[in-house]
Amino acid sequence: FWVSTNFQADRMALGLDLVRSVLVVINVIFSLFGIGMAAAGIFLNIQADSLEQDVELLEDLPLKQAAIVLICVGFLLTVTCVLGVIGAIKKNRVLLTLYLFVIFALILMQLCAGIYLYEYDAAETLDTVVEDNWFEEEEGSRQKRIDYQDFFDCCGWNNIYDSRAAGLDTPCPRSNPDTCKTATLDWLAQFFEPVAIVAIVFASLELMSLCITLTILCSSKTKEEEEDWLI
Repeated sequence: FWVSTNFQADRMALGLDLVRSVLVVINVIFSLFGIGMAAAGIFLNIQADSLEQDVELLEDLPLKQAAIVLICVGFLLTVTCVLGVIGAIKKNRVLLTLYLFVIFALILMQLCAGIYLYEYDAAETLDTVVEDNWFEEEEGSRQKRIDYQDFFDCCGWNNIYDSRAAGLDTPCPRSNPDTCKTATLDWLAQFFEPVAIVAIVFASLELMSLCITLTILCSSKTKEEEEDWLI
């Protein structure tokens, strides 16, 4: 019986060590992803700045704020994953508990930012932000449409001729252009949609690290006398 008990204890200890090793590997990968996310956020922030400066009609599209959120989440994710690695290697329950709560908050932030960016790559959302302003006849509106068309190399909004109507009188000296709605959606799909999808996917994968951390913490409680866990 004593031999059997020791054998089971050894198996549990070996299993716990394996789980800790998996957590270390996962967190190294996620820390690299955090650096990549921060870099992507910086790139998107530059694109958003360029968009705000050159296309006044899109100033209500909060892409810059979303990019800043990605930068912050990326850096926090990297730091948190480093803490997770240290906590797993040093068997420090305090660090792992802190890691558990912070990574949970970061997962929620990543999901919100990813869904937020993904939802803005939709014709209905873009219409809400741009369409009413596009057809304004106030002074200065014509130049805003010209700037928009120059930036995206497009003509009109819903069709290539609607900006040339009476009262709008916006020239578009281009042959076979896309509508500006289509051109804007293509631009968002090129620069923002991939980041949104990756953020959502990795946030889902990070749930695995939460489960592993919970397993380690629960197992360590039952093995306190057999393993040198730091409180």
